[in-house]
Amino acid sequence: MKKILLIYILLMVASVAMSQTEKIINPADLKQQTVITEPLSLNKGFFRVGLFYTYSALDKYFNESKKKNYFPESTWGSSSGIQLWLQYGISDRLMVEFGVPYNNDLTNIHRKIYIPESDTSKTYNASNRGRGIGDIIASATYQIIPSKDNKFSLKANLDLTIPTGRKNFKNVVSSDQYDGPTGYGSFSLTPRVTARMLVYPYSFTAYASFNYNFNCNRMLYPTDTKETNIMDAYSLIGGASANIHLNEWIALINEINFSYWGKDKIEDVPASTLYTKWALSYEPRIVFQIRRFRLGEAVYIPLKGKYVGANVMYVIMAQYVF
Repeated sequence: MKKILLIYILLMVASVAMSQTEKIINPADLKQQTVITEPLSLNKGFFRVGLFYTYSALDKYFNESKKKNYFPESTWGSSSGIQLWLQYGISDRLMVEFGVPYNNDLTNIHRKIYIPESDTSKTYNASNRGRGIGDIIASATYQIIPSKDNKFSLKANLDLTIPTGRKNFKNVVSSDQYDGPTGYGSFSLTPRVTARMLVYPYSFTAYASFNYNFNCNRMLYPTDTKETNIMDAYSLIGGASANIHLNEWIALINEINFSYWGKDKIEDVPASTLYTKWALSYEPRIVFQIRRFRLGEAVYIPLKGKYVGANVMYVIMAQYVF
């Protein structure tokens, strides 16, 4: 009887040890988790480097009737940029991030001016460009409800935008020919909350954020000779996405988001010539991952809006976890 009891105890100890061993996850496996299954913040000691490239043409906008229009008089442009994005896990629940953008904006204007006195037309061409380092972003993320062993998780993060980009115009030739600013000249804070439900191979996310901009002094127009006190409008952004693993290395993300902007303030007074703005957009993304290396592509598609741009924006992403 004692022998049987001893064998039973040994078997129980062995089974417990085996079950504990199965729960141990190799750190290398954690670094290879996908955009669907990874925690809402990097694990302790992990470091991720990413590059994001964005491009958008600038020739359409939503008017006051929420209809898509083209800019007048053969005016068109493009906006592109590259952003270096760094992430580091201080603990399994706390992560810090740092983003450095490089902007490259171009606007071309082509006009034909009729001169009745000579019955002739004069062609007018002008362009302006904004190229350089933009406003740097520092961010902290904390998992309120951690991802580990939970299908539902919740995180909060706070972004601080630091006005490192050039805030004023330079090389001004006329109101249409100049080098534009690459930043806004003001500090801003953006708190955000994100929730996720994971039911592999699916996940569902929802988020909401509020952006608050502090006062700054900068030039309103290229031909200004002095700076004006400006407070850029606050904004509210909310969205939700449904995500799925097509296989072990490809994930598909579908997101709908809504943005709302208030009125800018000039000399502490809401500008009477400006309006509140809003936009409803759809953003499909595809993410391809091989071990620690991740590639992604997204298309930002404006569906509806008022007093905002209506151009499609393309995003390409590359990330690696150390």
